[in-house]
Amino acid sequence: MKNNAWSKFPRLESQRMILREIVKEDAAALFMLYSNPEVMKFRGADSFTVMNQALDLIQKFNSDFTTQGGIRWGLTFLGKENELIGTAGFNSIDWRHQRGVIGYEIQPSLWNQGLMTEALKVISAFAFHELNLHTIEANIAPANIASEKVLSKLGFIKEAHFRENWYYKGWWDSVIYSLHNR
Repeated sequence: MKNNAWSKFPRLESQRMILREIVKEDAAALFMLYSNPEVMKFRGADSFTVMNQALDLIQKFNSDFTTQGGIRWGLTFLGKENELIGTAGFNSIDWRHQRGVIGYEIQPSLWNQGLMTEALKVISAFAFHELNLHTIEANIAPANIASEKVLSKLGFIKEAHFRENWYYKGWWDSVIYSLHNR
């Protein structure tokens, strides 16, 4: 790990987006995202029902960054940095094994426009070059075909399919994809 990557929250840029720190002013947009059943369909968690859940999540994202346990960026369009459209980043980082578990979501009205692929490409480059990660892992529901397509476009390889390995209102399978720094 390069220590300077954690000195302040890293601002990243892609062709169409700015990836920036998620702040309390993003609570309403984050609430709209996480209260949407379409967004939450494959997350294995209940949709948000109160604004405090969004504020708690922002606090968790900030805490993860402070402890270097994870990092989550707010996705915004260039020139519209105050309008959060999604998030992406590492839910956890295992420094001993140089492995990060990635997560992401974006407003349904923006699906199928290549935005998440674009964001994850920038995040992956940062992870490999600035954080010195060896592997990026994604854990998705097998029915989440859109997520599978995003990961495949980025060169992630399917490594495992676990049957009924997590529980949320019933047993779910999960599929593990990974991308190695080569």
